[in-house]
Amino acid sequence: MTSRMRRAVALLALTGALTVIGVTAGPGLAQGPSPAQLAEQGWVCVKPPPAWIGMRCYNPGEGHPPLPSFGEAGRASYTAMDWAPSGEFLGHVHMIRADLYAGQPCQSGGPYVLNLLGYYQCFRYL
Repeated sequence: MTSRMRRAVALLALTGALTVIGVTAGPGLAQGPSPAQLAEQGWVCVKPPPAWIGMRCYNPGEGHPPLPSFGEAGRASYTAMDWAPSGEFLGHVHMIRADLYAGQPCQSGGPYVLNLLGYYQCFRYL
């Protein structure tokens, strides 16, 4: 699969995801909405610890962003959107609480990685 084709497939998937979550992107937003636009719609956008992530926004339908949750205290899973410090949209991340993770494959083909909050996360970046 060529790089151009992969990019087209990823953009199509992003468009579908944005439609499902009810976010409407205006003209000139080829990579989706900005963190500021999502925050205006009730999303919670934060600067997470990894230096390579500039901003992460959590869907308001999932409640508050994850807090450190080792064990059964936190929500089972979260989905978020990531941007680089430059403002470039990176893609999506899916997180599964550590006690529920059982080696499931990441949709991107990469591994799930344990984060500082006690969740395994899978990056689905463009």
